Amino acid sequence: MKAVFKNSNFPFIDADSHLEEPEDVFKYLDDKYSNRKPLVVDIGDAVTWCPDRNKVWLIDGEIRPKLFGPGGSCYGTPVTSNFAKKKPVSIEVQSLADPDAYCEGMDSIGLDVAVIYPTLFLHPLSEDAYYEAALMKAYNSYMAEACSKREDRLRWAAVIPMAAPDEAVKEIERVHKLGASTVMMLGTVGNKMLHDQAHDPIFEKIQSLNMPISVHVGWSHTGIQETSDSIAAGLFLNFEMSPLFAFFSFVSGGIFDKYPDLRVAFIESGVNWFPVALERMSKWYKTQTAQPWPAKKSPADYVRDHQIYFTVEGDEENLVEFINFVGADRILGAADFPHVHYEGASLSTAFTDLKNCEGISKEQLDKILGHNSQQFYNIY
Repeated sequence: MKAVFKNSNFPFIDADSHLEEPEDVFKYLDDKYSNRKPLVVDIGDAVTWCPDRNKVWLIDGEIRPKLFGPGGSCYGTPVTSNFAKKKPVSIEVQSLADPDAYCEGMDSIGLDVAVIYPTLFLHPLSEDAYYEAALMKAYNSYMAEACSKREDRLRWAAVIPMAAPDEAVKEIERVHKLGASTVMMLGTVGNKMLHDQAHDPIFEKIQSLNMPISVHVGWSHTGIQETSDSIAAGLFLNFEMSPLFAFFSFVSGGIFDKYPDLRVAFIESGVNWFPVALERMSKWYKTQTAQPWPAKKSPADYVRDHQIYFTVEGDEENLVEFINFVGADRILGAADFPHVHYEGASLSTAFTDLKNCEGISKEQLDKILGHNSQQFYNIY
């Protein structure tokens, strides 16, 4: 089904919406793993700094999010927690249990189409790559069914088991047939960089199907996560910094040399990191110290010559400078709906900031708020 835009000339697309996974996701889990089905457990008021976070996932003997001790993380799923119940959007919207209600929530901030990403899968869930592959397959099946009920407005990002390349290739073929709009990756695959040759079959398959890649922020690097002694450390050193690993892999690790037709977006990472990363990478590229350089061209050449996109939420200090550098046709507007972790828990702040940002022309804004996402995600 074609997407429906209230104003066909100016589509309004959230390039980074989300859901908070309900237990129903895992009703699709392969029977082979029925004895390892993820469970939601009640931890009462154990989280003293936020007692409303009273529910967590128990997956292979570990809790997600990990709200205590080293290697900590924090996010909104499961939706049965008191924290989720107090959000300004219903559980049915957060979990996509009611696609029509999700669309009504989109209406509240004027969205035409939402591309929906996971929350739980922003963190590796198991050291067993094939079990994690089964969890991802269950998630993709849930999303395909839910979004098919409102495919005029709801699109979804598939998760793939990068740690099991053979399973990943099969899952890419399956989600392509199911209608996924993009393939989501994290910044690394555990301790492995994305440009590791073990992942070549994955990129080859994605390119052959002309699917976009979305590199989403997440707690991807297991080594860094293990050294983070607090939730704050994990958020800054792993979650926030994870896109830099992927950025290196694409513009300096050689991925584009092998697969030049890939299109890649860096999702929910803003743009403040970009000038520093490109400048420092370009500096080392020119030195003997960093030779032999893994890629054939300079980092700036890949940024200029290849299909690299970035999401923005409108509050980045160097946004206008960034748009002028990479081009307005490389920017995707993102509201992170229905997450409410920024600026006073407002659902509409991100797009409001974009609309009100001085120095962005109406022509540029039309591209950022919709047309670029149409092109990147193939939404027509």
